[in-house]
Order: sequence, then structure tokens, then C-alpha cells
Amino acid sequence: MKKIYISAALTALSAVVSAQESGTLYYNFGRAGAITYATGPDSLLQTRGDRVVLKRKGQPLFFADAPAERKLQGEGALLFRDNAGYVSQRALNLANHDFVLECWAQVNGRQGAILGLPEQTTLLALGISSAAYIVYRENDTWMVSANGVPVKSAIGKAVPGEWVHLAIVVSDSKVTTWLNGQKTAAEEIARPVHTDTLFLGAFAGRAAFNGLIYDVRITALNGKKFNPLKDLHFNQQAVARGRKLLEDQRRGVIAAIAGNPLVSRLKSDTEQQAPSDWLVSHIDKSSHLSFQPSADGLSGIIKLSNGLISREFYIGDNIACISYKNLSNGAQYLRAVKPEARIRLDSTWYDIGGLTGQPEKSYLLNSWLEDMVYDPAGFQFAGLEIRQPEARYHWQQKFNAVHTEWPPKGIHVVMNYDAPVNIPEWKQKLRVAVHYEMYDGIPVLAKWITISNGTGKPVLVNETECEVLAVTQDQEKRIHMESDYSFALANADKEGSALMHYKGEPPAYQVGGSTTKWLVDPEYNTWATHNQAEDRFLAFPHHSLLVSRLPMGPSELLAPQGCFNSFTTFELLHDSDDKERQSLAHRRFYRTLAPQVTESLLTGGITSHDRTELKHFITQMGELGFERLDVMAWPGISHDNLDTAYIALWKEIAGFAKERGIVMGGYELQVASRGRGADVDCIDPATGKPGSLFGQSVCVASGWKDTYYPAMWKFFDRTGFMTYNIDGPYHGDVCASVIHPHHYSLNDSQWKQWQTQVEVLHELQKRNMYAPMPDWYFLNGQSATGMGYREASANLTPQQQLLLGRQYIYDGTWHKTPTMGGMVLQLVGFYTNDPRVGLEPLADNLSRYETGLFQHLASGCQLTIRGKRLYDTPDTKAMVKHWIAWFKQYRDILTSDIIHIGRPDGRDIDLMLHVNPDIRDKGMLIAFNPTDHEITKNVKVPLYYTGIKQTAVLTGKDGKVSEVSLKEGAVAEFQMTLPAGGFSWYLLRQKD
Repeated sequence: MKKIYISAALTALSAVVSAQESGTLYYNFGRAGAITYATGPDSLLQTRGDRVVLKRKGQPLFFADAPAERKLQGEGALLFRDNAGYVSQRALNLANHDFVLECWAQVNGRQGAILGLPEQTTLLALGISSAAYIVYRENDTWMVSANGVPVKSAIGKAVPGEWVHLAIVVSDSKVTTWLNGQKTAAEEIARPVHTDTLFLGAFAGRAAFNGLIYDVRITALNGKKFNPLKDLHFNQQAVARGRKLLEDQRRGVIAAIAGNPLVSRLKSDTEQQAPSDWLVSHIDKSSHLSFQPSADGLSGIIKLSNGLISREFYIGDNIACISYKNLSNGAQYLRAVKPEARIRLDSTWYDIGGLTGQPEKSYLLNSWLEDMVYDPAGFQFAGLEIRQPEARYHWQQKFNAVHTEWPPKGIHVVMNYDAPVNIPEWKQKLRVAVHYEMYDGIPVLAKWITISNGTGKPVLVNETECEVLAVTQDQEKRIHMESDYSFALANADKEGSALMHYKGEPPAYQVGGSTTKWLVDPEYNTWATHNQAEDRFLAFPHHSLLVSRLPMGPSELLAPQGCFNSFTTFELLHDSDDKERQSLAHRRFYRTLAPQVTESLLTGGITSHDRTELKHFITQMGELGFERLDVMAWPGISHDNLDTAYIALWKEIAGFAKERGIVMGGYELQVASRGRGADVDCIDPATGKPGSLFGQSVCVASGWKDTYYPAMWKFFDRTGFMTYNIDGPYHGDVCASVIHPHHYSLNDSQWKQWQTQVEVLHELQKRNMYAPMPDWYFLNGQSATGMGYREASANLTPQQQLLLGRQYIYDGTWHKTPTMGGMVLQLVGFYTNDPRVGLEPLADNLSRYETGLFQHLASGCQLTIRGKRLYDTPDTKAMVKHWIAWFKQYRDILTSDIIHIGRPDGRDIDLMLHVNPDIRDKGMLIAFNPTDHEITKNVKVPLYYTGIKQTAVLTGKDGKVSEVSLKEGAVAEFQMTLPAGGFSWYLLRQKD
């Protein structure tokens, strides 16, 4: 265990007395700056006595670290590296007498600072060129020379990150050296120094020592005999007290964790691989926290694990994540230590946790940990709490959703941090907590931060980084990170397929590229450069710093006694590069952490406000087994219209539908591309006038929020609507207004409007409503989005729409469960009355109606059938009723995930395979023949993710049952015959 010389209290008392003695020159750098890495002052004056000026050369930098209680009082030191230094502007007239030259110094232990240094570097010198007393660093040792003659013995070890007191004493014709108040073996005959100019840092062509100096003192002994207790700027008793205080504090934290009954003892540094595949079998292992303290109680290892992944932390000077593993394959994801989070308060960035001084950033060795140090300008680990996972919003199982634990089972660990020691006014007042949730049975970790402001003053939370990971380059494609700060412009990319209309080069808030950023790590300087072609082939592996942060903001002004809650970052660790496996894991992630996406409602859509038409349509829906009515565009529904007659109409219709087992709601273009008035609309920052990317959008952090949403909730209360088809939700338009009541300026406008949209979704879920919308708020309660969107496709012929629809399903279910994607079967034209579009009269287009209906039902998507009626003859009614009943019979497997066997191309049979190892109907194979001729062929169907082993029982559309022995890789091979334009289905079960 490294020695802890300096911590909470040290040198104040003796320093004040000694500095007042006659013949003393004293320079203190504790207030030489205010912000870490700011350049030091051009000139420095003595604290007391003769005002001999020190002049800057090069670029010394202020750093927020200092010895002992000086650090606790907000002081810092100057960092000297390369050619940086200070030099006195005249001789000091002390060196030809007996004197004491001393300083407080620290070798820089941060950011690999000890790498690449010359063998000898200078701390300070008194004299000129070789005619000087020089304190220097030779590799990892403090040395001294007198008039060019090195003293044979070393002063002592130069330990990175450790504050030490160094002194040269010239007395009785001898030179002695002192380290932390103790005499060392380094002793030499005194030699006269003719010109005693003081140099700090670089000297006589030798680089500075790459470290911190807090102060320097030169004291003339004036004929007195040297007395170390009086003449040294050092207090050994205070050092001992400080060391004990730090050790006591650390032992207290370690003991509290070890004594927590919810924390188990970490028995070894290895963990067995999960016994089975989590995508096929249930993993019967709970998430847990374990701990192994060191023998001396001053450090320890924490491990957070659920049997599939583990995250490991080292507690030393601070806490740091030192391992992030996928236990399914043993892969290590971390190559270097980083802070656990970062925040920018006002204009200053602060690290949350972390340790510095890792000598190499390409890999991490445990043997380095005890020599790594904390940054005193960062927040310091103060302990942890263990809780149960929290529901991010209200949800209860409804609308045919899959049974899911909500909130999901797992563990919630809160790591608490105290304010930086160099900001004493924040002590016990400004606190940060980093939250981790790990969930049972899935390799996912969630993470967010909270900030509590007890300072009595507002604090501007300018920027936040919820996660900072130095990722091993071989695992960059095996970690999926996303957050709940997810909507159109936050996710937008200039290369994306969304139809965005940018004016010139768009700003970051219009092309957020998601909160996940892969960056070049500025501290990682030993990665190999590649040929430019290789960079592209390898997907730029040097972008290995993974950060989760907002494209803009939050810029939230945190009020006194207020608490800031960040967005939540979710991390999914993959165990394979296989595209289907990774996408299945992602879909399982949504099923677990956004369970409303499994809700399934068969919907009839109508564009009418006529009572008779509506009731006729609802009656047909009830007869056929439909479950949801959507009043579609146009005209949709005005949800803030509380006119008595309007409310009465929709209350009557909703009641009529409810009697038939149908919930209802309607469409509204709500926010994006809908202006609501110049005083509440988004202000374009480029013009200062109303304007936004999505046409003209209302600002949902304006006063409009205070009138529209209360009216909307009253509308739902009075009508009984249980669904809300939100078009134009908040897509991300910023607002430069400074007078809107719910945001301050441009910088917080995106954050505050996102919060408003989230509040609306949370309230909809609290009311047990169904809430589809064309965006990606799934982790905050959104139910579904479009499977794919191109309005013009709705006006193609039904035959064209069939194949395109299956392509949309294939493309749209890689990262969506079937029920996350909505599709519309158009019985009538969309924006057109062209008779070639749509299927009316239905009886005359029965075959195409049946194929379209089957295709959408068989996909498991959120199907809406849009028209004025759903059948027109008994035969049409019977056909629709048959397939609705079939869908409900097999709904569990049909709404399960899809394996992508091949994208439909119109030239051959195309297949769609649903899989679910957790239910009896473990697979459903859907087949289509889009050609104009019969096809007979052998098909190979991968059944691994059904969980079926050895033999599958196959039941066809015709009711015939057969058994298929699975080949290597759980592949079933059998012959299939489909007529021209035909379709079929095959149910797959495990042979008993």
C-alpha cells in the first residue's frame, strides 16, 4: 500500500510563524489561479518581506491541488512541465550565508505524465548554471547537486501524486537534505554560490520535472544553529494527523460497505460463464453486489454482477471502474480508467470519481492501482446505497401485452460523492450521486446522475456526461449504448434516411447523432496508426472513447435545495458480432425495459365525425373482433376542444365502442410543424423570429403548455378516450425565446421541451392509455411507431403495397419488436380517390384483401385497417373474421420476434419466422409466393432461437402434422409448395 503523506490537515500553524521571521523569502502559489490548466501569472511576488519578483517563462499551469488543509481551503499549485518555469529578477543575497531552501512539491501522477520524460528534470535551483544548488528528479528519485557535484545519496523516492516537503539546509559548512521533516542520507560539503538567483522548473537547458509546486521558502539562519522543529516549513504532527484522518475516513467507507447486509463477500476475481444462452433459456441468477476489502482496510474491490455481465470498481484514493466484462464469453471491455461521470457546472468541468496516473492507456494492470491517485478538483467517493430498481414511469399490463416484471427485477446501486476538496464552500452542500441499475437475466446496465444543491445559490448544470468508457478496440462493435433522451433531432444524422430539410451545414442540435459518441481518446497515445484504407476497413478503431452526453445542454439552472436528474444511459453488452443475435438482444432489451411495446391492438381507422358512419364502423369492428378505433387524419381529433357538443359526441361514441370491447382515441398533429401563435411558437436562433426546422412548431416549454395539456386531460376525462395517436410530437426544434416561462434561453430549450413531452407520455401511461407516435420515446412510455414511413407508398396499387409491405416489415423489425411497428392496410385511397388505389368494393377484391390482411396479421405488427367499412358481403365478413380469429389464437407467437431469413425480392418464396422459446408455440413460419407461377422447393429454416432441440413438430395451414429432425445449427429442412400469389403458415413446437 502506498504511503499517504498528505491529506486533510498539515502545515498551516508553523508556516505562518516561520514566514514572519527576518530574512525569509516566501512564495505561495495557492491562489495563483482559479481554474485547472489556466496559465500561471506573468509575475509572482513574495507573500511577505522584500518584494523580489519571479518572472514567468514558458507556460506554468494552475492546478487545483495543494497540500493538506490548504487544499480544503480551495488553494492550488502550479504545474511545471517542458520549458515552464519562473526566475527571480535579481539575486536574493542569501546564499553566501547559512540558509534553508524548501518547498512543497508533487510529481504529476495524472494522464500518464511520467511517460516520455528525460532521465533528469529540474524542480528548483538556487544559483546560475552549474554554480547552483539544484533539486532535481532522476527517473523516480529526488536528487540534489551542489555547484555541479551530485550528492551521492538520494533524497528519496519521487512518488507520483504524493505531496512531499523537500528541504536543503546549508549550515556549519555542510549541506543536508530533508524529506517530510526527516533528515536523509544525502549530505555534502557546502560550496559557495556566487549569484543566488532562484529558478523554479526548467533550468539550464533541463526540462521541468512535470509536477506541482505549492510554495517555496528561503530562510537565512543569521548565525543561528539550524533547528528543524523551528526552521522547517513543516509540521510532522500535522502530517501524522492528516494521514490518520484520511485513513480513518477511508476505513470508515470501506467498513460501511463491508458491513452492509445487502453486500456479499467477493470470493474470487473470476466468475463462471453463464450455463446457457440468455436469448434461449432463463438465467436463474440474481443481480448482486459483492465486495473484497484489503487486509489493511484502506482499499477494496466492488463487483456488480448478474451472471451475464459484471462491472468492477477499485476503491483507493477515489473510486474507479477497473473492469467491465461480458461473462458469456469472458470479453473485457475496458482498457483504461476514466471518471465515472463528468459534469460542467457553470463553465468548469468536474470529474465524478476516477483515478489518474495509469502509465499506459491501451491496457490496465491491477498492479498499477495502488499507485494511482485522485484528482482533488473532482468529486470524491463517499459511500454507497443499495436499493431495488425503480419504475421510470407507471405501467401495468394491458392491451394484450406480454407479462413482464415492472419495474424489472435487479439491483439499484447509488454511489455518493462529496464536493471537491478544493471548493470548501461546497462541502456537505453540493452532492452528486451516480446511479447504476443492473437487471436479472439480461446483459444490460442503466446509469444516470443526480445533483443535489444545498449551497443556497443557483447552480448552472451546463453539460453532463453520464458515462465515460475507455473501450478495448476489439469490443467496440459489441457494446450498444442508447439513452432515454431519444427523439428525432437528438438521433438525426446527415446520412440518415429521414426526410430532413437542412439549410446549409446544420448545427449540432439538429443532427444530434444520438447521445452516444465514439471519440478519439486524447489520453491514449500509443494506439497504432493504420493505412487510410485500413482505417475504413476496420471502422476507425482509434475512436475508442465512448461517451454518453446530450447534443446540447441541459443548461438547467438548479435552484437552491433543488435536485437535478440527468437522462438515463443504457448499456447492452453483446457476446457476438452476428447481426441477428445483436438485434434480438436489442429487442429483448425493449421488451424488458419498455414493456408497453408488447401491447397489441387490432385497429380500425376511419376519417369521419359522422355519428351514423362511426357507429356502423364500430358495429362491424365488434362483430369481427377488432379492439381499437382510431379517428384518423383528416380531420382527426382536437384534444383541447372542450366545447359541450364536441365532448358529448365523443363521449357517446367512446361509450358505444366500449360496449363492444373497443377502446378508442384519435389522431392529432400536436407540436412539430404546427404553429400555435407567434407568442408561443419556437423562435429560430438564426433570425430571432418564429421559425423551426419542422415547418413552424409550437414551443412546448412556452405558455401554450399551461393551457393545452390541462384541456387535453379534461378531454380524456370527459370522453373516456383510452388511446392517443400523437403525430408531430416534440421532434427537437429549439427555441431562442428568453421570455417563455418554462425555459430560459436557446441552451436549455431542447432539454426542457423534451422533459415536457416525457411528462405527457408518463401521464398517458399512468392513465393506462395506448400512445403510438412517430418518434423514439420508447424508453419513456411510447407504445409504437411506424414500421417504416413513406406517404407516397400509400397511393400505390394494392399489389405493389403487398411486396413493399413485407420489405418494410423485414427492414423494420431488426431493432423493433413486431408490435413496436405500425402498418396500415388501405381499403380506400390516401389523399386520392383513384379507383386503382384501395380495395373497394371489397367483395370484388377479396383475394387481395385476404392476402393483405393475412400478411399484416402474420407479421404481428400494429395493424390498422383504414376505410369506411370492414366488409361489404357475408363472404368478405367471413374471410376477415376467420383471419382475425386465427391471429388471436396465435397472437403470442405472432407478436414474438422475427428471424430475418431473407429480404423479399419478388422473385422467389420469401419467409418470415417468429420465435419464442418461452411459450409452447415456439415458432411460426410464414411463407409467400409473390410470383405468377407455382414454386416447390426445399427450405432451410434456422430454429436455434425457438429453443427447439433435436426434433420439431410442424403443423401446416392445411392441418397436416409432421416431424422434422434438426440438422447441425438447429436447422430444419423440408419441402414447401406454394401456388402463384399464394401464402401459407407452419406452426413449430418441440416434440414431447
